[in-house]
Amino acid sequence: MKKIYILATALFLGANVQAQQLIDFESFTMPATADTMVNGSDFLGDFTIDYATFSNSYDTTGGYVSWSGFAVSNYTDVVTAGFSNQYSSYVGTGANASSTYGVFYANGSITTDASHKLNSIKVTNTTYAAISMRDGDSFAKKFGETVDASGADDGTNGEDFFILYVVAEDLIGNNKDSVEFYLADYRFADNTQDYIVDAWTTIDLTSFNFEVQKLTFHLTSSDVGQWGMNTPNYFAIDDIDAMTVGGLNENTLSIAAYPNPVENMLTVNGEYGTITLTNMNGQVVYSAKHNGNSQIDMSKLDKGVYFLRLVNENGSAVQKIIK
Repeated sequence: MKKIYILATALFLGANVQAQQLIDFESFTMPATADTMVNGSDFLGDFTIDYATFSNSYDTTGGYVSWSGFAVSNYTDVVTAGFSNQYSSYVGTGANASSTYGVFYANGSITTDASHKLNSIKVTNTTYAAISMRDGDSFAKKFGETVDASGADDGTNGEDFFILYVVAEDLIGNNKDSVEFYLADYRFADNTQDYIVDAWTTIDLTSFNFEVQKLTFHLTSSDVGQWGMNTPNYFAIDDIDAMTVGGLNENTLSIAAYPNPVENMLTVNGEYGTITLTNMNGQVVYSAKHNGNSQIDMSKLDKGVYFLRLVNENGSAVQKIIK
């Protein structure tokens, strides 16, 4: 487990031949109005921007509307408290004063395609969560106080916190690690050091000893009640930074797959390891051990572009496959 309080320093990526790519949500098609969002109400579910897929669930079961995962927003309201303002970042813009950014609620994930690995993300609080922690509301306590929203002693002694856990995995799921980031921290002996994050802040993902290609997110708070966490379960995200894999630093193995384009059976030759086939949405459609020669039946797969990856302890190789 890695721990981060605030990372405000610039991320140094070093010279290499791999192409750096940034998802800043500006290419996402938004309604032609200010202060609006897309939260999955079109029932299309997960959405893809460039090389990454963002989970989304929208439910109207029983007449109650709920969503989880990621929404895309251009809200600018940093003063209105409460649930009605759940889609605003506490900065009022995206990173670097951009207009569009992502909002996370409850649970969700980001998954790259097979040709990218994640370097970093930028996060901040939403206005809803930040004002709730700063002032308290009918459900959640004011951070730094010794009582909960009902006025009862909550046992925290005012040492409150709001933590974002970022769980990193490779695309195959063979490697997993995590980093924790404090969106608010009131545990300092000197209360003047207590803070609620109000700026876009970088979480570095390059220290993991594997290619980070999937992120899942969990939030926890010192303010917990009978029904779980009282602090609003939100954060804002922007500037997902990635790099293509397969440059000089990564593509150390040899792999050959044919015929390509393929209609039915794909033959794979190369060093031993694990081979995976993923579609453009980053979904793994085939995975198996590889001992030098393998065959993959692609007859039942949809036409399109796939990425075949061979991985072992010596490195990896990626080949684009067209059906």
